[in-house]
Amino acid sequence: MKLRLSDLEDEPRSKLVLYRCIAGSRMYGTAHAGSDTDIRGIFILPASAYLSLDEAPTQLHDARNDVVFYSLRRFLELAMNANPNILELLYPPDDCVLLINPIMHKLMERRELFVCKQCFASHVGYARAQIRRARGRNKWVNNPQPEAPPSKEAFCWLLRAAGPMPFRPLPLLASGVDLARCHCAAVEHTRDLYRLYDYGDAAKGIFRGGQLVCESIPADDEHKRCIGLLLYNRPGFENAIKDHRNYWQWRNERNASRWQSQERGEMDYDAKNMMHTFRLLFSGAHLLEHGRPLVRFEGERLAFLLRVLAGHYDYQALIDRVEAEVVKLDTLYNTSTLPETVDRPAINRLFRSLTDEWEQQHA
Repeated sequence: MKLRLSDLEDEPRSKLVLYRCIAGSRMYGTAHAGSDTDIRGIFILPASAYLSLDEAPTQLHDARNDVVFYSLRRFLELAMNANPNILELLYPPDDCVLLINPIMHKLMERRELFVCKQCFASHVGYARAQIRRARGRNKWVNNPQPEAPPSKEAFCWLLRAAGPMPFRPLPLLASGVDLARCHCAAVEHTRDLYRLYDYGDAAKGIFRGGQLVCESIPADDEHKRCIGLLLYNRPGFENAIKDHRNYWQWRNERNASRWQSQERGEMDYDAKNMMHTFRLLFSGAHLLEHGRPLVRFEGERLAFLLRVLAGHYDYQALIDRVEAEVVKLDTLYNTSTLPETVDRPAINRLFRSLTDEWEQQHA
């Protein structure tokens, strides 16, 4: 079944939509003037969609993931695995709900099925992932990539045939050798090592169509044209291309105002990631204590999150508090009366029941 995000706004496929709500910072209460508006939703598919040889869609989103819709089946799968970003959608503040189908009300009535001790591990795990991101993007902020992608030649070294001992490789870009005027042949019993031959204007070049291409070298040319050995760090080049692509995707899609403090050297971490770290820990603790995640923040907790977001704290001080919050969570976990895991058969029955009811309404 082919389905596009735009279909969910148009009749008759808009009837597939069960739920649409505002998510992210505007749901948490941490939004500011420059905050985006995130939309999350759930769509339902008829049972026949899962009996087709065409793969049923599981998730639809826009280019920036500001708008994301999950199929009901995918949503339930993620909720069963205690995904914090999914669980919170079952507990939205009233002012965030944009559309809710009566069938979705029946899911909301059973939302306690997804609350269990497994949520402790997921909330802590997601929180620690935010910490890694808080520091991990420093390399992008402090080491911007040039617009031009890396060249393969920058990952090549040359061992000249008559080079000095002890045969240390020379960076190709410093050697004066033009690979466009050369051919190469693989060296036996090695990887990424090639004999290099100078063919001048008659050469086809080493790199063609983005690939290194070897040639069959005539025996007469072996000695008179060989100028040395070429070492090509293929994995290094591929990693550099990946880093360049990721950097520019991040750079083009980012909210520039979010990174100004780091780019000015005022902070050595991403404050938004650290704010989400504490949001997840506070929500996890609330879930273990009260049987539901904390979604909308108020009072001192909200004030603290906003101070973290504004960069008022030293990084190590925040890490120390994270560890203290995790200790609290450990204690709550040990005294919690929540079930250890979800009741998968009950959730399976719920999925079938909701699908059957929707099909009866739209037969």
